[in-house]
Amino acid sequence: MRIINAIANEGFHATFFYVGDWIRNSAGEGEVKYAFSKGMEIANHTKSHPNLTEKSASEIRSEYDQCAAKLKGIIGTEPSKLLRIPYLASNSTVTSTLSDVPMITCSIDTADWNNASKDDIINKVVTAKNNGSLNGAIVLCHETYNTTAEAMEYLAPYLKSEGWQIVTVSEMFAVKQQQLDGGKIYTKTN
Repeated sequence: MRIINAIANEGFHATFFYVGDWIRNSAGEGEVKYAFSKGMEIANHTKSHPNLTEKSASEIRSEYDQCAAKLKGIIGTEPSKLLRIPYLASNSTVTSTLSDVPMITCSIDTADWNNASKDDIINKVVTAKNNGSLNGAIVLCHETYNTTAEAMEYLAPYLKSEGWQIVTVSEMFAVKQQQLDGGKIYTKTN
């Protein structure tokens, strides 16, 4: 909730990729609904967060479809078609099975999942801003870490003051006049 609020308070939107099985109760459903009400893009991160490269085509499709159905049941409309690939792991079976699904990884990994501190996350994003690599970048963060929340509470107003915007993946590609095609993996805009 702190991350959603940090982003929304600056008038920005981001894409939140949810794992279906991790939305376990009304509080989890409430978070998804809240994110949606604040204009966040609600997207798919599979039903159970498996390494898709170890799954059959039917298991891959089921992981995507079950999560999409759960998200639709929560927000009352179709979620984004985007899929954030668990572990950033893909192969030809994944891309051919999900030929109708744009798949998202990242070009900037904050490493919050690997114990990055608030300052580590901030420094990674600020360095990318300063060297130009942040422009059009998909930045990977997770909503489950206090360090990420602390970093976003700093970064959202800082980036706004620097003339930058935090946008959803779909917004960023639209503004750059680029299409998100199914069966392809995206790390950033061109």
